[in-house]
Amino acid sequence: MKKSLITLAIAAAVAAPMTVSAAEAKFFGYSQIFAKAGKGSVGNADDSLRFGIGSIRLGYKIKQGNAWGKLQADFGKTDSTPSPIGVPEIIKDAVVGYKFSDAANVMAGVFKTPVGMDFNISGRNLDIAQRGMEKPLVLERAAGLMISGRNISGFGYDLGVFNPTGRSGAVDFGTAGNATAYAGRVMYDMGKTLHIEASYGTSTQDSGSAAEDYSVFGVAGAYKMDAMTFKAEYVAGSSVLGVKDADEAVWYLHGGYAINDTIEAVVRYYSATQSRPVGNDSTLGNAYLGANIYLAEKNNARIQLNYVLASGDTDGADVYTGVAKGYTDDIFLAQFQVGF
Repeated sequence: MKKSLITLAIAAAVAAPMTVSAAEAKFFGYSQIFAKAGKGSVGNADDSLRFGIGSIRLGYKIKQGNAWGKLQADFGKTDSTPSPIGVPEIIKDAVVGYKFSDAANVMAGVFKTPVGMDFNISGRNLDIAQRGMEKPLVLERAAGLMISGRNISGFGYDLGVFNPTGRSGAVDFGTAGNATAYAGRVMYDMGKTLHIEASYGTSTQDSGSAAEDYSVFGVAGAYKMDAMTFKAEYVAGSSVLGVKDADEAVWYLHGGYAINDTIEAVVRYYSATQSRPVGNDSTLGNAYLGANIYLAEKNNARIQLNYVLASGDTDGADVYTGVAKGYTDDIFLAQFQVGF
């Protein structure tokens, strides 16, 4: 089954641009290989140097008139069993759409829900070597329908309805039943200089379930001035894993400085807090210090180096155990990325 899925994905990605006439097609992909030295995430006492595979992506985008589509597979996801959204994890995006105007672009399929600024940045364009602590709190990818608008006097929006968001690390997914997810985002852009956004989403439970509906709220902003980049984001989830009064929140501050066309210095500080109906509340901090080394344009080849300093409740009875996982000990991360 796994080999069949991989063969089908490759065949579709290669064949589509050649078989659709009068269409604009773009074939893309990238590979990420990482190395870690130091203790890993919560519960991992391994202090050795380890190598591994991050994302191995392959896909295509296609446009014909106002109709468009996208297919993206991640071969780092080897499980061919359908996920809670009914699609194997290897499929990251499978979406078709129609753009009526800048104010109304309709899409359907499997794609990212519109909650979280950093989450909605492509994995090949991240400022640090991995997804951050807020990622498990967002609604992740899901199957659904969404309408979006951009460039409306600087404003934009996304409104969507989805199947239950079973890929989210914060959602307790049982029986789909009549459960549904909803998400929306509003934003404002001042060219490439300023971006601000606010988003909200919820993934409900089946009416026969005793679990609580999960909801998440986020605000974020980014500012770029010459060689400097500043970002900040706050994401808060309520009823994590369907437990009433189990709440978590993550915020970060980020700064980047392009020393030249090849090297960018970066610093980012994360803080995650968890509140539980039973047991102690706890907090975990992760400070990333590092550099992005660009070996080709458009992130087609780069090396990312990060050293992460852990702080807060990192051991003992008060150890942080939230779903928004972070590092409870210092660790060195390196990632080499090549794409097209």
